Amino acid sequence: MKRPGPFHTLGAGVVLALGLGVLSVQTMPRTDNASAASGAPAAKATTSVAPEPAETAAASASAAPTEAADPTPKRADYAGVAQGNGGLVALSVKNGKAVAYFCDGRIESWLKGTAENNTLTLAGKGSLITAALGDGRAKGRLQVGKAKWRFSAPLVKKPSGLYRATAVIRGAKVVGGWIILPGGRQVGLVDVGDSAQAAPKLTPGSPVTVGGTELLPEDADAFIDGL
Repeated sequence: MKRPGPFHTLGAGVVLALGLGVLSVQTMPRTDNASAASGAPAAKATTSVAPEPAETAAASASAAPTEAADPTPKRADYAGVAQGNGGLVALSVKNGKAVAYFCDGRIESWLKGTAENNTLTLAGKGSLITAALGDGRAKGRLQVGKAKWRFSAPLVKKPSGLYRATAVIRGAKVVGGWIILPGGRQVGLVDVGDSAQAAPKLTPGSPVTVGGTELLPEDADAFIDGL
């Protein structure tokens, strides 16, 4: 028997190696093609945001601006003396509104305005009041016509304070004003039409008679919203 030569042996080895290589390629798992063929979606990268710490949230809330409360009293009455004149001044505050009355027995003036941030600004016919509230009193300036006075009016409680009465008597409009101080001193005028006269003495809660007609003066709570 004739033995194969070296060239035949080498050729057989090459054929065998090629065959084994093809076989290994065919049997290798094809993961990329299998994934595409199965239709499985590719994984997506996701990110997460850590929750805001409770301390940071609280700090943010506390940093928000807040409006300071208005220190002006919601309800208060003041009455005192105009310095250098001797007349009386009474002021009443209610929910941001303010009314005032000045009377020295000869002249009088009704004023109204605002109360905000412990400051009063009131105006009337030819008159003006500016005052600051604090330490249990209203202190400021009063101008009536060309005359100007300073005043200091402490807090007062009923029956002291400001009173007003209105009516129509025989076709004439009547407006009466009274100021009562804690010691009992009082002053007031009644304007009938265009003529002013001394007001009768007032006992709070009782009527007064003007021109034969009874009037019942009221404290500022009753008329401050409508003055």
